[in-house]
Amino acid sequence: MPAGTETDNRIAEYLISRGYTAVSSSIPQVRVFFRVDGELAMVVMLLDGRNMIMSPEAFRAIKEKTSEMFNRKGYTNIRVFSLFLTYNVMNFGVIGAREELSWIIDLGTGRLCILDNEVVDFDALRFGIESILEESRGGGRTIKEAISGFFLFPKAPVTLILIMINLIVFIALSVLGTTTDSYFMVEHGALSLAKVMGNYEVYRVFTAVFMHFGFEHLAANMLALWVFGERVENALGKIRFVLLYLLSGIAGNIVSLLVSYLSKENVVSAGASGAIFGIIGALFAIVIKNSGKFAELTGGRAVLLLLYSIFSGFSSEGIDNAAHIGGLAAGLLLGFLFYRTGEKDDKEAVSEGKEAP
Repeated sequence: MPAGTETDNRIAEYLISRGYTAVSSSIPQVRVFFRVDGELAMVVMLLDGRNMIMSPEAFRAIKEKTSEMFNRKGYTNIRVFSLFLTYNVMNFGVIGAREELSWIIDLGTGRLCILDNEVVDFDALRFGIESILEESRGGGRTIKEAISGFFLFPKAPVTLILIMINLIVFIALSVLGTTTDSYFMVEHGALSLAKVMGNYEVYRVFTAVFMHFGFEHLAANMLALWVFGERVENALGKIRFVLLYLLSGIAGNIVSLLVSYLSKENVVSAGASGAIFGIIGALFAIVIKNSGKFAELTGGRAVLLLLYSIFSGFSSEGIDNAAHIGGLAAGLLLGFLFYRTGEKDDKEAVSEGKEAP
């Protein structure tokens, strides 16, 4: 079996498990898969570049042929995504630099290469493909490797930046005073109904998102942000992920203020929990928009994750459950608004040599 064939086949099996159908191709080195989502036809071209040198012109010709084939079948809204499997990254890098909807799989290192101009995800396929490649390199990583990889070669740089901001704020507050002291935290920006209503310090709904009561509070939230942030950031993109984080955190704090006002209790609160629950809510929305499956997360697992997250808050003392629910609801709504199954439009339509569905 030629080197790389197993990886090709595993990716093909993964695409089929995600609802894609294989289509016959007139070019032996090209395998084509597609699935229909409403009026959108999403096409993935798997190009075996191990024994092939391809010019940008040749690639465009393949793409145009595929586009015409799908157009003849009545599809008018088409996105074509290209996966180049190669030992010669430089050859396909020239094409990738011009193709927004493409990635390169470096068979030499077993890693996924995504150029700056390329989409961060397509139809939520990235996590599954990276998992296949990680297994092909010899299985799971140690905790040390996972941590060093996260900081040195982050797949989700915004998630890393947010973690660093929370950590820097915590260190700064720890130098100035005691982060478990409610009075001290209120004086430095924590959420307080009396301050917001009495002094009109509305900025607190923002500043409180980056403040934490003690190291355990910080560690728990940053661990959750690390676990869930990476996959949601890759699905939404950097800008939409930042908006999701901030708007969910602010929404959670607004709901917390409302509950505090209705209960006539001046609750002091802070933390990234509302924002993180927003990320979990967005993850649930992404699963729904992907017909009940996103990477390894199924609809059933997503529901269990939601229920567990909510229950863990109500079963513990000193937890601002109002902020959790507010952030979760905001994240769920924003997830539906922000996430698109095919990501960016492919202006040039589809292409590749093959006969059709």
